[in-house]
Amino acid sequence: MKRGRLRSTGLSLLLSLLACGDPIPQHPSVASSSAQSSSSAPLTSAQAVPSAAASASASASAAVVVPAPAAPDPPIQLRYGGKHAVASSGGLVVSVDANATQAGVRALEAGGNAVDAAVAVGYALAVTHPSAGNLGGGGFMIVKLKSGESVAIDFREIAPATATTKKVIAEVEAGAGGYASMVVPGTVSGLNLARERFGSKPLAELLAPAISLASKGHKVSPRAAVSLKAQWSKLKGDAAAAQVWGNGKNPKQAGDRVIQKDLASTLTAISERGTMGFYSGQVAEYIDGAMKRNGGEITKEDLLAYETKVRAPLTFSYRGFTVETMPPPSMGGVAVAETLLALERSIQHKSKATDPERLHLFIESAKWAYADRRGVGADPDFMAEGASAADIGKLLSGLNLTTRIPKIDPLKATPASSFDTGQKSKESPETTHYSVVDAAGNAVSCTVTLSAAFGSKVMIPGTGVFFSNALGAFSPTGANEVKPHKRMASSMSPTIVSRNGQVEIVAGSPGGDTIPNTVSQVLINLIDLGLSVDEAVTRGRVHHQLLPDVVRIESARGLPDATKTALKQLGHTLEPSAMALGDAKIIVRDKATGDAWGFSDEREGGLAAGPKAEERQK
Repeated sequence: MKRGRLRSTGLSLLLSLLACGDPIPQHPSVASSSAQSSSSAPLTSAQAVPSAAASASASASAAVVVPAPAAPDPPIQLRYGGKHAVASSGGLVVSVDANATQAGVRALEAGGNAVDAAVAVGYALAVTHPSAGNLGGGGFMIVKLKSGESVAIDFREIAPATATTKKVIAEVEAGAGGYASMVVPGTVSGLNLARERFGSKPLAELLAPAISLASKGHKVSPRAAVSLKAQWSKLKGDAAAAQVWGNGKNPKQAGDRVIQKDLASTLTAISERGTMGFYSGQVAEYIDGAMKRNGGEITKEDLLAYETKVRAPLTFSYRGFTVETMPPPSMGGVAVAETLLALERSIQHKSKATDPERLHLFIESAKWAYADRRGVGADPDFMAEGASAADIGKLLSGLNLTTRIPKIDPLKATPASSFDTGQKSKESPETTHYSVVDAAGNAVSCTVTLSAAFGSKVMIPGTGVFFSNALGAFSPTGANEVKPHKRMASSMSPTIVSRNGQVEIVAGSPGGDTIPNTVSQVLINLIDLGLSVDEAVTRGRVHHQLLPDVVRIESARGLPDATKTALKQLGHTLEPSAMALGDAKIIVRDKATGDAWGFSDEREGGLAAGPKAEERQK
């Protein structure tokens, strides 16, 4: 493989035609676009993948026009400020870990742009947030330039060349851990590609905070301590992991200092040699040797074969805003798009915040989205050319949204048994998200994962790196069935919302299957309900993913009794959940002034900060 070559895949789904009525042919085609390859340029001048409108067929007479709701007039004004929001005119970084956030802030203070800051955050999270931040996993990133152009950077993990469905089933049945569960990681390639294409700072400068945190040590955060305690029964069985993250027989606790010499060496190799510092050389030798000794599937050839993909974001209009989210292999972005487009047509935004009617329509729309997403949210590079784009274009069309069966009944819940459910596999919720904007208006929304908490629960000796166990994220059959070097489907849904090309909201969350519903609800809170960023994030959430046929409600942020009673009367089965639904890291930006307000969800904690940032209410 030629590591210097960037392979670009064009899935372009700008559905702005829905804003004025969408012509949907029997076999809709979606124009594709390609990124420029390999050349490195700063964000202020880089050329991004352009989004293109969904094109009609040559036979216009065969098209069916289904008008979409008109954009609000006057346009919606987002609410700025917030009692607990952090404000800054110099850019903002929001992540689950204070050290990682500060690494990003330092990049901004040094004159870096949003991508520089995001790369610094990503590498720091690999040190301080080991349950999900990583070098041995993957993720998705949406980059939006101040010019208005956008790209989706896909650095999801890939299956080893020898992976088979039989092996996937066997490792899941064996507990979905250990070397048999490991896949080829993409995080290092993805972060470095983002910096090469859009960053302005040297890689060594952006890696310096992470290297310092690993070599000199850092204190275990309260959130990391909770994860360590929850997973210690498995982690203590791995000698390398236990040595770093344990105090004898017990896990390190919040406030304990942890030093990671091997991880510092790996990060130094990346700092000095770039992407090849991880995918070849000593680090690759450690990985290859450990695989051979322990029955793993990943080889040096697999590592060299990894390529980050640059795709066009899945783009659609919602109530006068342009929403850009992750295309396949994300099935999360598809679910966000279908849910919001259906709600826009149901006029749910006219209901009050806890109105049972509004929640009912959201739940019913989510059922449809979760029924559909697995059929189209697979690796598009393993489908017929253009098939993924055409299928999604048809799915999100006004024709489908208004004619699909079963129809959304405003007076009662539709049983899950009424839907064609497709695959029923469950996705692990342990992921992490961070959001960044800079003073110029460039923005990054990025979600990364090891699949399960601490991935495979194995740290590759000599590297300090936990490897993902995402092999189990493939399905036994269908579009998401495993193939050599194929990407597995994911719910990760990094999202950026803009108007007239200028960023107004940066959003995302961890949470596995709950991610699309979390992102959708936060956007509804901001756009439809007019909440400030802190209110939009802290408000209680609900979740329905079709199966099981229940509505999960956060116990700590429950609904009013009257609302719960009304939902039950509509036929919904409610299930209180002690587990939080997501962990949103959100930024709201005033495109006129460049001021930004951020908030780090208290469900997992973290820090929102920026150069000269301050807490204030506007």
